Amino acid sequence: MLKNRMNIIIYVVISFIIILTIIFYMKNSLAVSRLNNMYKDIETLEDEISIYYLNNSNLPVKNEIINFENSINPNDDEIFYEIDLSKLENIDLSYGNKYYGQTDIYIINQQSHTIYYLEGISYNNRKVYTREIDYTYVDTDNF
Repeated sequence: MLKNRMNIIIYVVISFIIILTIIFYMKNSLAVSRLNNMYKDIETLEDEISIYYLNNSNLPVKNEIINFENSINPNDDEIFYEIDLSKLENIDLSYGNKYYGQTDIYIINQQSHTIYYLEGISYNNRKVYTREIDYTYVDTDNF
């Protein structure tokens, strides 16, 4: 009887560990999926905005300036605008359509044209707002 009870306890503990491991990996893979979706959105927007800018000589933005303090590009100035998705043709984005609230938008810096997701994606206990590229400062005063 004692042997059966020990076997049951061992099976319960092992099952609990397996379930916790599965939950951990599912949670982590969901975060990676969200991050990858944001990266894909930003790449799509970069391509479409570049084409729009070449054709129209201006950015496809709404007129309201957005307050954003999480810039990572040293070439950014202080002016960020919401990207007007209606001015871009046939884009399919995972985020940025205000489905998840008022901060579910993509913004662009006026000077550098760097695109950020205002809401950000939580990953590894931090918020990620754009693709993590090693940006280099460009001194435009010397041109």
